[in-house]
Amino acid sequence: MKKLLILALALFAAWPAAAEPGIFKLSLWDKTAIASPDNIHDITGIDLGIGSKTETISGVQLDLIFAQTEYELKGVSFAWIINLANDVYGAQFGLLAKAENIAGAQFGFVNMSNREISGLQFGLFNQAEYIHGVQIGFVNYARTIEGLQVGILNIAENGWFPAMVLVNVRF
Repeated sequence: MKKLLILALALFAAWPAAAEPGIFKLSLWDKTAIASPDNIHDITGIDLGIGSKTETISGVQLDLIFAQTEYELKGVSFAWIINLANDVYGAQFGLLAKAENIAGAQFGFVNMSNREISGLQFGLFNQAEYIHGVQIGFVNYARTIEGLQVGILNIAENGWFPAMVLVNVRF
């Protein structure tokens, strides 16, 4: 009985350490990873891997194939092929970069935002529901824009002209 009580106290004392965010994470694929301290969900440092899925990142995420941040990215995320995030406060890089909300920048061949961008999209095709900032690419699309589009074809549903060649602006 004494041993069980000591074990229970030790587990109770160690419990707050398990809630600490991971400082370094090494990902093989998805959530198959190791982290130090042992928290693969919340990273406040560096996340390296082939393909990684993390809940929150405050720092740097570097992946070979894909990177997914389920909730919030504060910092920089880079993946060669697919980079997905919910809320981005910083920069997102990838062949396909997709996020819900962005306060910062997206760089890729295809950049997409399902909601709002405050900042910059730079790529071949840029799409956003609402952009407060700049889109630079061959084709730029925004449902609502307060800013500048520079590209071969610029589409803004709330623009003076819905489609413009080379430059479209609305403030």
